[in-house]
Amino acid sequence: MFFLLFFDTVKNICNKTLTFKFKRKRILLSEKNKNSKAIGYARATHNEYEYLEEQIKILKEEGCSLVFSEFISLDEEIKPQLNKAINSLSKGDQLIITQLDRAFKNKKECLITINKLINKDIQLRTLTGFFAANESSNANSSIFKILYELDNLEDKSLGERKKEQLLRRKLSGNNLGGRPKISPLKESLVIRLRNEGYSYRSIRSQTGIALSTIRRVILEGELT
Repeated sequence: MFFLLFFDTVKNICNKTLTFKFKRKRILLSEKNKNSKAIGYARATHNEYEYLEEQIKILKEEGCSLVFSEFISLDEEIKPQLNKAINSLSKGDQLIITQLDRAFKNKKECLITINKLINKDIQLRTLTGFFAANESSNANSSIFKILYELDNLEDKSLGERKKEQLLRRKLSGNNLGGRPKISPLKESLVIRLRNEGYSYRSIRSQTGIALSTIRRVILEGELT
């Protein structure tokens, strides 16, 4: 009996019909992400042709199936190709950029986009090591919302402090900026002393007026 089973096994191996079935305890990463895709985004200013091509090449080597690219200033509020890249991503996908300043001009803009991606269960990764995962998206989303609100708080606090400083200076009668103002009487004195042959430094010592203001008063007097 054993001999017959052994013979059938050898026969199946020779005929390549023998199969082995086993159940893997863990799913391979390649199988887990086989339906997801990586989309790249590259940006450069108008005179950085080689830099843009370099980014595209690196992103393709990194495994991006598609790379959106554009020549555009970092300060532009709307980056059309970046928006297209984000809109082409689905749940489980990954947006890859070489570094954060290729897509975002400041921390606030970065946080807004990261929060948007996490809510869609999309990852953001840079080739410099930054990684915003889509795992535990609710927790990550809350973290980035907190960071965004703290950034807003910082901006609003700074704006309020500037308003308070301007108000205090206005109430105290201090100059709010621009060219230093002097009275017409002092302007006349500066011009008269200069006409009498006094040097700028001598006029400053006699009047207490800054050299830059003395130069301006004399120059404006010569033009009139």
